[in-house]
Amino acid sequence: MASSASTPSSEDIQRELTRLRTRMSAIQEISAALSSELNLDRLLRLIMDKTTLLLNADRSTLYLMEDGEPELWAKVIQGNDLREIRIQVGEGIAGWVAETGQAVNIEDAHKDERFNSEFDVRTGYHTQTMLCLPMRNHQSDIVGVIQVLNKTDGPFTAEDEQLLAAISSQAAVSIENSKLYLDVVSKNVALLDTQSRLEQRLSEIDALYQMEQKTSEESSEQAIVQMILKETQAIIPSALAVLLSWTDGEWHVDSFPPLSGPKKAPAIDEGSIAFNVANTGEAHRSNSLLNKDLTDTVATAAGLELQSSIAVLMPDGSEKTGVLQLINRRNQVGYTETNLKLLTVLAGQLGATLRRTRARQEELKANRLAAIGQALSGVMHDLRTPMTIISGNAQLMADEDDPTERQTCADAIARQIAAMGTMTNEILAFSRGQSKLLLQKTQLHHFVTELTLELEQEFAGHNIELSVHTNYRGPVRMDEGKVRRLIFNLARNAREAMTDGGRVALGFDHDPTREDIVITITDNGSGIPAEIQDQLFESFVSSGKAEGTGLGLAIVKKIVDEHGGSISFTSMPAGTSFQIRIPRGVDG
Repeated sequence: MASSASTPSSEDIQRELTRLRTRMSAIQEISAALSSELNLDRLLRLIMDKTTLLLNADRSTLYLMEDGEPELWAKVIQGNDLREIRIQVGEGIAGWVAETGQAVNIEDAHKDERFNSEFDVRTGYHTQTMLCLPMRNHQSDIVGVIQVLNKTDGPFTAEDEQLLAAISSQAAVSIENSKLYLDVVSKNVALLDTQSRLEQRLSEIDALYQMEQKTSEESSEQAIVQMILKETQAIIPSALAVLLSWTDGEWHVDSFPPLSGPKKAPAIDEGSIAFNVANTGEAHRSNSLLNKDLTDTVATAAGLELQSSIAVLMPDGSEKTGVLQLINRRNQVGYTETNLKLLTVLAGQLGATLRRTRARQEELKANRLAAIGQALSGVMHDLRTPMTIISGNAQLMADEDDPTERQTCADAIARQIAAMGTMTNEILAFSRGQSKLLLQKTQLHHFVTELTLELEQEFAGHNIELSVHTNYRGPVRMDEGKVRRLIFNLARNAREAMTDGGRVALGFDHDPTREDIVITITDNGSGIPAEIQDQLFESFVSSGKAEGTGLGLAIVKKIVDEHGGSISFTSMPAGTSFQIRIPRGVDG
């Protein structure tokens, strides 16, 4: 008969079944957790909790290899004792396992020379039994060490070693996956951060480009300042954007939104931000957390309690001192270093834009003065014609007893005085930036009749034969005074080209296909020198005539252009012919 001691009781069988069910349940929980948990901290704590329970131990510790370093670290320890400890590879039993890759199962740790008792001394813990295994990844590289301490019912068994090996193998894969996941997440976060910063920079660059485009279309310095202040306040959202400039011995303020009252800040003294920036040249940045007692007269003038501010010097290349300032950052605690750098760029752009605007205005002023001078020279050039006619008619009046003839001379003098008045008004209009034609409907045959009489007086005493023909006697829209000046300039050039006399032919025709009036003036003089023909209509180009100014043909070309017409010429040693076309400009 078998001994009753060798036969397990029903209670023993039940306890063993319960133990096996607990282990199986823990193994299933570990497997499920290892396949789903990606958070490294939670994963390590879960592995330790389940391993401790599964092996019926007091505590467990899981060491991970430090990437690229001969060091192990453990962040999760059994229970609520969450802290990080580090040991060198080869140090203590865990370090020895990491170095050799061999498992360790000992019944009394203090009797093992590899054991470092310093841990027990420091923590007051007494290590007795110990089971320690290396953790290997899919490439069999050691990635950590799993350590279980003080089994409650005796030493660790071979079955415990097999179970812990299985757990460590699964845990190594899960920890590698967690690290990979965290690395990917970290890189994605870095990429998103980089993308965000890149989008911010692109937005700032686009804002700078748009600002440059808008300001390039403005000629008013005040409008440019207001535009840039508005854009600056939008790019770095702030309650107030301010430009303070020191001119004529006092501070002037431009702002967006505009300050109410006079555009002059009171008491910009040594305590003001702008004063310090202007005098030191150093940028200013202050936020409410750092400068709770900071005040500023500009903020006060705007009715704001100063909370944060940045200000930089604005270089504009002149003797003016400018400071660009933003007050009270919106949507954030305060201004950042990036905000300060961007404001420096904006201040530089504002300064450069103002420099260009002032230079452009100076250039326009200089060009305007030069143009006025040139126009005045042209008028002085053309005044010779009415003065000659006035002089001739005045002499005729002195020698004429017939009242009718004297009246004719008086009318001719009055017309020339009116023409001189028109020329004077042209100069005044030009100086005001106005330049326009006085187009009116003119009967061409009346215009030609008066013009012929005036040309005869121009040629009197010069042995010149004048012939005038008109093949068109209808209306034309033109500026009579300017067309008369055009013809007289060409006629005078013809006279001066024929020092010994000659012939001048003036013709007026109508080209119905193009609806143009065609004016032709031809002489049999010495022709135009070849060396100046390419620049003939430019100002101050002359063939070397003693009294020539080089303005006559430039004036002719300008008048033709103003009428929307064209001018051409042919020249030979035996004479020159000019052809002018201007639109008829009337219906019927």
